[in-house]
Amino acid sequence: MNTCQIIQNEQGTFDLYINGQFIRSYTRKADAKRGFSRLEKQAASGCDDVAASSRQAIADTAAQNAPASNTGGQNGAACETADKSSKVQKPTLHAHSTKTSQFVMVNGKLKEIPIRQGNETAAHIDTLTFTFTQDVLIEPDLSIDDQHPDNIRQLAEKLSELMHTLMGFGIYQQKNGINGYKYSFVMGTETAKYGVIAFGGINQKDSIMVHLYGDGLTAAQDGWENRLYSWLEVFAPFAKITRIDLAHDFINGEFTPDQAKTAWESGGFDNKGQRPRARLHGYDWLDDKRTGKTFYVGTPNSSRMVRVYDKGCEQGDNSSPWVRFELQLRNRDYIIPHDILISAGSYLTAAYPICQDLFSRFREQLKKAERIKKTEMINLEHVLKYASQVCSPCINALERFGFDDEEIKVLLKGGKTKLPKRLGADKHDCRQANVQYIHQMKHIAKQHNSEVNNYMHEISERERQAKFHQRMDKLAQEAKLFRMQQAFDNSWQAAWYDQL
Repeated sequence: MNTCQIIQNEQGTFDLYINGQFIRSYTRKADAKRGFSRLEKQAASGCDDVAASSRQAIADTAAQNAPASNTGGQNGAACETADKSSKVQKPTLHAHSTKTSQFVMVNGKLKEIPIRQGNETAAHIDTLTFTFTQDVLIEPDLSIDDQHPDNIRQLAEKLSELMHTLMGFGIYQQKNGINGYKYSFVMGTETAKYGVIAFGGINQKDSIMVHLYGDGLTAAQDGWENRLYSWLEVFAPFAKITRIDLAHDFINGEFTPDQAKTAWESGGFDNKGQRPRARLHGYDWLDDKRTGKTFYVGTPNSSRMVRVYDKGCEQGDNSSPWVRFELQLRNRDYIIPHDILISAGSYLTAAYPICQDLFSRFREQLKKAERIKKTEMINLEHVLKYASQVCSPCINALERFGFDDEEIKVLLKGGKTKLPKRLGADKHDCRQANVQYIHQMKHIAKQHNSEVNNYMHEISERERQAKFHQRMDKLAQEAKLFRMQQAFDNSWQAAWYDQL
């Protein structure tokens, strides 16, 4: 039983204490009472969910060992047994735990911590944003503003080198501010954007934001999840993951937006007895002309939102059955654990009842190489489609004028060697990026400066030697003139004495 105390402070406001811990201040005592009641209800709702999930987990795994910590009452062995047995019925929504989170109090606000459940390989990370403070990389009292450009460059170089170590790519260009940050820098190349790093600003409290796009996470060197997780745990344990998108691809359309809509109607996305709002997006919901459709669960301002959409159509292939199930988590009402980086599938499985059912059957995410190959084939077909529409009349005209295939190819290429952005080698592999990142340019600049200094020293030495020889020549000439003058004077004097 929680004990509540409401105490009026010196400023005339009312401080709410629960179990001796300060929660927040209210302008009126009645508001403080209502705040306590609201928190009590939220905590009770969370406890009821935990108790219900525990009872359900015991019933589901009566013949199994106790589940591992933070697995939501279901371990992997039970799912594997169900998959391998043809006589066992496929799990239904009611056969799974409904536990989705734990609750903690942070600065007077009740926040949820998502739990893990099921297979870790059921999802991949498609978008990631995290923040940490500048003192992780530089001295705390180092000023980052327009009056100290060297400090800005120093921090950007450290961030570029860090991301190159963790992900395989770094910063290559500075841009304008973003999301309230004064300085931002782009990671990637001219043809492939991998992410954005931002820092600076009066209201940002010395924080650094790192935002990684889906292309950047795909292009990153394998194993980046473990490297980033280890770095966060050791060097930045207080870093916050502010957004993460967990995705599972149904490459053959095993789960569609229509099925997601049906699951929502039947309670597959219910949370704590509440049904989240949902909406339809795309013309295909009415005419089905294969231009793509999306089913959203949750609102853009929600801490948790699901998108189920035609990924093939989004990539440009209207005939593709490829569908993506994507869960977006934000830290508004959540504390997103760091281990979500290495257990993405477990957190996706535990998100909703439909996820527990769906990803107990589809336990493995499409391999990265297969996903890249599928994307490249769609992109190639897309490029060929529009290239045919644009170039075919010109090719027909050239053939009519008697040009052969080789001549037509040379004329159309015009000596250019670049590829379409969709088919660039650096789009899916950062090792193919032909770019110098700013931390690498620093070393190049040092080497370049050394070579320039040596060259300038040689020029100065040659100029000094030239001036020396010029001076010596002048002295020799003056000495010669002096000797000539002296000889003339001596001869003149001798002639004068002879006349006497």
